Amino acid sequence: MERVLADVLRDQRNLGNKGDGGWEKSALNVIATMLSTSFDANVTSENAKNHIKLWRSWYGIVSEIPGHSGFDWDGTKHMITVENENAWNEYCTSHKSAKPFRFKDDIVDLCAKYRATGHGAEIAMDANEAMSRETNEVEFTGLGATATIDLEEPSYTTKKRLFKDD
Repeated sequence: MERVLADVLRDQRNLGNKGDGGWEKSALNVIATMLSTSFDANVTSENAKNHIKLWRSWYGIVSEIPGHSGFDWDGTKHMITVENENAWNEYCTSHKSAKPFRFKDDIVDLCAKYRATGHGAEIAMDANEAMSRETNEVEFTGLGATATIDLEEPSYTTKKRLFKDD
């Protein structure tokens, strides 16, 4: 059911039915109809809306994982990669809510903020890039200045920010 939901959400997003305020009512109606038809169940637009809210709460959990040692973000598959199972098991011991998200790939793609314009705008690709960058950067802080060095582009030394305020 989640796979069908993800596919319908992507279709609706591509049709422009996701904006600043979230998913349009028409998108929620299409989702409800598709899920009801596909699974011979009575799914309402409110059910769809509540499931999307659940996914957004999961996004908060998933988006923090790649910032920890032993994890990376696969931008092609839109999912967390783990260096070894021990790292995952240790992380789950202290972050019990993360355990079910080992192979979730739709959450970041569909739950990141989506705005066409405006300050602080973020689309799924921005979230994907930010998650990849977070695991491939090293920050050095000292003497009141912070420099960020991108480990994927070591020869590009001008990609650092001094006196970072954020």
